[in-house]
Amino acid sequence: MIPLREIDLLGVFVSPALICLAVALILSLILRRLLDKTDINRFVWNRALFDLSLLIVMTALFILSLRFGGT
Repeated sequence: MIPLREIDLLGVFVSPALICLAVALILSLILRRLLDKTDINRFVWNRALFDLSLLIVMTALFILSLRFGGT
């Protein structure tokens, strides 16, 4: 297991979870556009809830991949 430590960005310590959240936000925006173009969203009941859950799941997967990726 790799310990999650703060990252120093120009003298400011940033949590790795915040960086994972930013990456997940960018990827979820891309995925949302892709789902709009393929018209898969017509199967989604509540679009805002689906987008939020997608962001949370992607963030959790990135954090877990940082935590357990080294083994």
